[in-house]
Amino acid sequence: MLHLEQDPSGVFSIRIQNPDDLKAADFELKIEQAYERIALLSSTHVGMMAALGQQARVCAIPDARFLADARLQKATLAGNVADLKSEQQLSVQKLLGKHTQALIYSGFGPEQAQMKRLGAIGITCIPNYEWRETHPLARAEWVLLFGILTGQFEKAKQYFKQVETNYKQILKQEKLCNAPPQLISGYIYGDQWIAPAANSFEAKLYADAQFSYYFHQNPGTGSCFSSIQSVLTKSTAVAIWLNPGQATKAALLKQFPKYAHFPFFRKRIYCYTHRTNYYWEQAAVHPDWVLSDLTNIRDHQTNKMYFYKEIH
Repeated sequence: MLHLEQDPSGVFSIRIQNPDDLKAADFELKIEQAYERIALLSSTHVGMMAALGQQARVCAIPDARFLADARLQKATLAGNVADLKSEQQLSVQKLLGKHTQALIYSGFGPEQAQMKRLGAIGITCIPNYEWRETHPLARAEWVLLFGILTGQFEKAKQYFKQVETNYKQILKQEKLCNAPPQLISGYIYGDQWIAPAANSFEAKLYADAQFSYYFHQNPGTGSCFSSIQSVLTKSTAVAIWLNPGQATKAALLKQFPKYAHFPFFRKRIYCYTHRTNYYWEQAAVHPDWVLSDLTNIRDHQTNKMYFYKEIH
């Protein structure tokens, strides 16, 4: 989805394909010099800017309530960075007040009309579809886009190379368990169970950590939905529950008392909810850390974890 080229004069050509509309024209942009004022509309964008040490170029963030980066927290409190609060109702006044040159958005919904209006007043709006990648390393590779936008392309290449090396080294580590334990991910949403689909980057992480993933036959690159009854009655082999969305079992039962009847409620449960904001900023740009956590969970070696914690 992301294609980057650099000509002999140093000018970068960026081409981004919309994964939901392959017939639409690709987004194309040429970059001759770095942007000094960049607005971000996602926590993952914050993490990618932070990975390159480029927080000083950030002029607006999506929502201060969900900000983990200390430098940007301080800058937002001082009024140097605008808190946009909502991607759905962007404040043009805030963006103009911070002299925004470029805005990075995720393409979650029907944003095109809004982006066209911002483009008409001189703000370059750039889509970032890292969340639609099917491999965690491909997702992390979007840091190269941020390297180009900030004039830190070589640094971004070095950063990604190190993450890729770390990831592949973890893949080679000997596993301590005899057989792949079965893992289920997700939680109840409405009257269904929502979880990463079999072709998503999250399912790829589970496979690389050598888990047997409960939803491995549910195709798709985003989320999949199953009936609560089917999960309740067919999950007796599940050994680990990942990402239930709450920090304690008590909170899970308060949210949905029938969780107590699921076989895996009495098994090991792990989530990142004790550091949710940190996870959303860092996980995309650090799939090596996520994979390390998952292999440690698999092998009962959870004394050193980057994101996850067992919930009780």
